[in-house]
Amino acid sequence: MTILWLRRDLRLEDQPALARAAAGEGAVLPLYIVDPAVWAAPEASARHWRFVAEGLAALSDALAARGVALQIEAGPPAQVLARCAARWPVTRVLTLDDGTGRDAAPWARGTGIAFEDVRASRGAASPPPGALRGLDGLVPAAIPEARDLGLGFDPCPGRPRGGRAEAERVLEAALADPASEGALSAHLAWGTLSAAEVSRAARVAGAGPLTAGLARRARLMRASSGRTDTPRPPDPAARLAAWEKGETGLPAVDAPIRALRHSGLLDPSWLGLLASAGIGLLGLDPEDCGRVLARLCLDYHPVLHRARMQAAAARPADPLRQARDLDPEGAMLGAWLPELADLPAPARHAPWTWRGPLPRPGRRYPAPVIDIATDPARPLRPAPARARRRPADRRQLAFDL
Repeated sequence: MTILWLRRDLRLEDQPALARAAAGEGAVLPLYIVDPAVWAAPEASARHWRFVAEGLAALSDALAARGVALQIEAGPPAQVLARCAARWPVTRVLTLDDGTGRDAAPWARGTGIAFEDVRASRGAASPPPGALRGLDGLVPAAIPEARDLGLGFDPCPGRPRGGRAEAERVLEAALADPASEGALSAHLAWGTLSAAEVSRAARVAGAGPLTAGLARRARLMRASSGRTDTPRPPDPAARLAAWEKGETGLPAVDAPIRALRHSGLLDPSWLGLLASAGIGLLGLDPEDCGRVLARLCLDYHPVLHRARMQAAAARPADPLRQARDLDPEGAMLGAWLPELADLPAPARHAPWTWRGPLPRPGRRYPAPVIDIATDPARPLRPAPARARRRPADRRQLAFDL
């Protein structure tokens, strides 16, 4: 009997490990392991699990239609696989390499069970799986809720849904309009779509921007990880809290993180701005920033995320210029910062320069957590430590909007 250990590959299509399992002799047991090392980590969040759970539900239905019951077990992978091997006559374990380095090969070597970490195809599509034979008497496992995993309250009202049907709809939309590809990254991260099938579809459709985005993603997956040290501010906890809630008083920083909290997705350029501003401008610890963004990003993939955070830490932080390039009319800022929505575009980017009337009495946008140069063309600079708060002046923002 073959165990097909499913990780970030929640699909039947373009799944070489499944194709290899189906081509072998004997029954196939599809198994998803809820690994506490993953789901109890500070990077994990309920929005991640809800997306995964929707993918598992769709995959379970697809497997059941082929007469195979998806099983879901919780525990360290080696222990779960050992329990399965004690219950059934397991001869091999197949899993698709998910790029994270987690496997159970050491356990398998000690038992004589063959273990294979199958590499994803980069070229031609993996052949569709043949007939599958399941184990008699098994029924599909129930899918745990986020609270069953101990994941805390995590509202994300704009989150896209998981599952293969939704992944195919998102891919079709992205091929027709590259601007609509936002949710595609989440389906790639959790494997309801494979990078290879998206790449093939993009080439056929002539979707150049989508092809370029996949190439950047592949380069990041191959990038090395490391820690970049940056000077720490005198009040790191307060700054981190303000950055995480979107209350730094810097519109270029606050708008994208509020958008990310709402939907779990963010354009890579805005995400890079957000990370580089947190690390390079506010002086926050890269690991602290990385954990916050990992929890919020629905398309979190540990390998990609490490590379992105490393790149952000090395990038000069100039959020004012970057935001003007990305959002010259201030539409993004106005959408996510209602406190500033009635200001003209230049003032949305640099509200501390606004000298006109206050448009919305009763609403307050926070003062910047760092000193702001009076000239909006000059870069932002970290504020020196203060023993007490100074009276408000023209360089500080405390609009009663």
